[in-house]
Amino acid sequence: MRADNGLKECLAQCQMLVFDVDGTITDSIGQIILCFQRTFAHANLPIPEPDAIKKTIGLSLRIGVQQLLPDPKDERLAAEVTQLYRDTYTVSKDIHGTILFAGVVDALQQLKERGYTLAIASGKSQVGMERFFNDVPEMRPLISWVCTGDSSESKPSPAMMHYLAAKAQVPMDKVLGVGDALLDITMFQRAACHQLGVLTGVCDYYDLEDAQTEFILPKVTDILQYLD
Repeated sequence: MRADNGLKECLAQCQMLVFDVDGTITDSIGQIILCFQRTFAHANLPIPEPDAIKKTIGLSLRIGVQQLLPDPKDERLAAEVTQLYRDTYTVSKDIHGTILFAGVVDALQQLKERGYTLAIASGKSQVGMERFFNDVPEMRPLISWVCTGDSSESKPSPAMMHYLAAKAQVPMDKVLGVGDALLDITMFQRAACHQLGVLTGVCDYYDLEDAQTEFILPKVTDILQYLD
């Protein structure tokens, strides 16, 4: 893995780690795909393919919905389908709830104990992030700052990273962004921070390598192997 080339040294000089959520610390890609397909079926719209849906994961929900519509410029339909997605998620017990990847809480606890500031940059809404923390309350004390898709420009804009670095008063070259999608990696690169891609979400190794991702690991918890 590309992580062998400098990740230990990078972690030694970084002060803040910023995590994406879906596909990075939560096993939610399958849930999102199913919810999108169910939503579009309820709306009598062409059902998007899984690969098309994956490309939107990380965007704010409204933008993701628009990209999957037959006419992305139809603002009224986009608003209706966005609300329908939220309603579908709420009532679908088989896709409702947060599933953390194994060992994530322990890994983040160890990182926090080592002195890192931990933050989240997610395309989820503020309501969605509050649901996340309600589902896994043990995560709340570990995360110092959160930036959501409805409070900032959507990925891959670097705005989320700029906001979090400013809040934590950490220079951008002391920040490591961790994500599973090209939207995450592009955001990190545009923000001029360090980038770590993980293979638990929408990208395979070659996707991340082609994007010139600085470091690549199989999963978030593997970070612990590179601590001093």
